[in-house]
Amino acid sequence: MIDRDLVEPAVLTGFVRNLPGPANLTLNRWLPDRTIGDIEVAWNTLFRTNRAAKFRAFDAETPIGQRDSFERRRVAMPPLGQKTVIGEEEYLQLERVRSGGDNTARLIEAVYNDAELNRNAILFRQELSRGDVLVDGRFTLQGENGLTIEADFGVDPSHLPTAATAWTDYAASDPLSEMRAWADVYTDDAGEAPAYALTSRTVVGHMLRNETLRNMVGNVNGAPPILTRQQLNAILDAHDLPQIVEYNTQVDVDGTATRPIPLDRMIYLPQDPATLGNTYWGITAEGLALASGQNPDLVFSELPGLVGVVMKDGDPVRTWTKVSATGMPVITDPRRLLTAKVY
Repeated sequence: MIDRDLVEPAVLTGFVRNLPGPANLTLNRWLPDRTIGDIEVAWNTLFRTNRAAKFRAFDAETPIGQRDSFERRRVAMPPLGQKTVIGEEEYLQLERVRSGGDNTARLIEAVYNDAELNRNAILFRQELSRGDVLVDGRFTLQGENGLTIEADFGVDPSHLPTAATAWTDYAASDPLSEMRAWADVYTDDAGEAPAYALTSRTVVGHMLRNETLRNMVGNVNGAPPILTRQQLNAILDAHDLPQIVEYNTQVDVDGTATRPIPLDRMIYLPQDPATLGNTYWGITAEGLALASGQNPDLVFSELPGLVGVVMKDGDPVRTWTKVSATGMPVITDPRRLLTAKVY
């Protein structure tokens, strides 16, 4: 049962929505957050073609053209969330620490601390989801709490290449030629060049040691044993290749440090991230419960997004802090994503 006395649901919801997120969760730069008043996401994928008009003879009928086609797609967003409990013994200990009177300040403080903990857990899980769709163009859940989902956003296999020679082979691999070839594929399909290449510190380290790249800045004394980042950036810029952005975040999953994006990937991304897709946040069951009744805690326009509530059990006495969400990342234009496995 939702408890409205300890902390008002609207206040706790505002708290979890307005807290700054953890600084190392940066994939929403590429799939920005967007709230919608629904539990499904619908979008149009436009297939634009540069068709040429035709000349005609005087007094002849003007040829009829073809419009660009589009595909309408919908996907249901799964719920996610986390709750933590203040058990009976802990509850009594917190209540015993009083400054006089019926002081519940310690219990309220514990609720807010748990709300932040649970909110962050949702953001960490969604970071893993963003990494999932950026790696292969699919949102996949395999038996997570009994839920199995695969939403395939239609990334063409040509946008999921593997390096011909692993970039860990510094003598035989040619990262520059492969990056140029991948950029050509991206540009031909998307109609614009990729602006960024998201990759790990490990991949950058392999590029700095690559023999072909080192020879490009050699002098009378030969190639340097390792490039500087400035030299690497200058080479990429000279060949009109995307700017490298390092991403090294790890998330704890059941005690195991997990990378949202594997170490061996390089991901081409557009200048305007909104052209690639979004991370959508919809309406939760908890939000709907708070909007019902004669004195609703939330109005309809406030429903999309995270929701924080306090819940109480009577036997045994327990106070729960719960943060819920409904949402997932969606690739709306798969032509603006290219993910290469480089070793």
